[in-house]
Amino acid sequence: MIEEYIEKDIMRRVKLVEFLFEMRELSIKDTAKRLNVTPNTIKRDFDKILVYFDDWILYSTSTSQKISAVFLSDLTRYTLVIKIYEESKFLNVCLRYLSGDTDYLSIVENEFVSVAKAFQIKKNVEDFFKHAKIMDENNHFIHDELRYRSVVLSILMRVNFKELWSKAELWQIAEQFVDELLERFSNNIKINKREYIFLVVNVYLSLTRSSDHPLKYPENELNVIRQSVIFKELKKTIVHFFPSEVETTFSDDEIGYLTAAYRLISLNTPNYLIVKMDHDYERHTIIENSPEIRALIRDFEKYFSVNLVDNILFEKPFINLVLSTWQNIQSFLVEQHYYLNDEQLSLILSVRKILEEWQKQYIDSDLDFTDTIIDKFTSQVSTTLLQKNQQKQIFFVVAEDEFSHILYREHLEKWINHSDKFIDDRMYYAIDELPVYAKSWSHVILCERALLADHEISPDSTIFPVSRSTLSLDLRNILMYAYDNS
Repeated sequence: MIEEYIEKDIMRRVKLVEFLFEMRELSIKDTAKRLNVTPNTIKRDFDKILVYFDDWILYSTSTSQKISAVFLSDLTRYTLVIKIYEESKFLNVCLRYLSGDTDYLSIVENEFVSVAKAFQIKKNVEDFFKHAKIMDENNHFIHDELRYRSVVLSILMRVNFKELWSKAELWQIAEQFVDELLERFSNNIKINKREYIFLVVNVYLSLTRSSDHPLKYPENELNVIRQSVIFKELKKTIVHFFPSEVETTFSDDEIGYLTAAYRLISLNTPNYLIVKMDHDYERHTIIENSPEIRALIRDFEKYFSVNLVDNILFEKPFINLVLSTWQNIQSFLVEQHYYLNDEQLSLILSVRKILEEWQKQYIDSDLDFTDTIIDKFTSQVSTTLLQKNQQKQIFFVVAEDEFSHILYREHLEKWINHSDKFIDDRMYYAIDELPVYAKSWSHVILCERALLADHEISPDSTIFPVSRSTLSLDLRNILMYAYDNS
């Protein structure tokens, strides 16, 4: 939402810097098409970026067709875009409004603009606040604390606000608390400065506003949040870090607010098993408990003719998309701008169509999926959506006893890709027990050698002998065949 009001040249350079950070080299023609400007505009923007980041660029090149730039290795994408946002007079005036300074003469004096320009910026800021529903038609702020904080967050994440608006001591406390929280969760989030600052700003807002402007959650939402591991761990950390302020500053509503904020960042855990466990929990609470959300997944499956249920490659970004619609927070986040290829750009139209039709049918609200959030989702799921369904290859296991079944199955589980292969659940104890339909499927049969005494194996057979003493070699031969013939 806020990006619609920030100066167009500022937003264009933000995107161009992010594209360069990601790709290093860009086609001028393709980039101009993506940003809906002329190639000459891209060249001028690139020249300004070179001047602006002169000390931060290792090397750069520019030809009639391509531009390239490599930034210093210790810089983050977020550091670069914040430096560009510093030039935005719109954001500076937003910040002044939040601090109570709405005088146009103050804008003229501090932003070095004409009176006419000051009035124009002032009107844009007020239009943004009205669009965000925190200001009425008489230019008075509306008391909606959750929405107000979302708007404040969208501004503070883009500007250096400490001199004008912050309480330095509370900001340091917020940073210290977030550091302890991340250590408790083993979250290496500091590698992503944007997400780290996002958490710090949310804690800072709780510390500075909860006493005079308390949050109030819908009770049904709060009851769900209370059951989450993040809520419980957050509460433990708060009790340890702020023992005397739990009752006055951190009500369950405030902890629920911080829980929702934490859910929007990456886990960055050192253990992939935790990622899988977290996904299983999210899947249960967000997908399985919501008929509307399951209906949306079915819409994607039907449109793209692909199986998406229980596919973490789709469900993880899909759940993040759903979470970002909570209180329409996605309209206020500082998201990365992705450089999409032509296939992904065409896919966006289909994704948006599915979301809009689903919204008309199930969601009675003014929810608006932003371009940035759809770009992000599309970049994450494009390979999954465009990979047409293939018949899965099935493995049948024939073994002498229960332990042999366990042994062969568990070793096989470690190596197969479950997106296109699976092991039949039924345990067979003789070749003759295999179902008659097996031959009509792409399949592989693992059969214990002792059970093959009366069976001749032809060169083109899908039956592979296996035994405990030669298990590693047998599995290698089986898997080589399976992947060559899948």
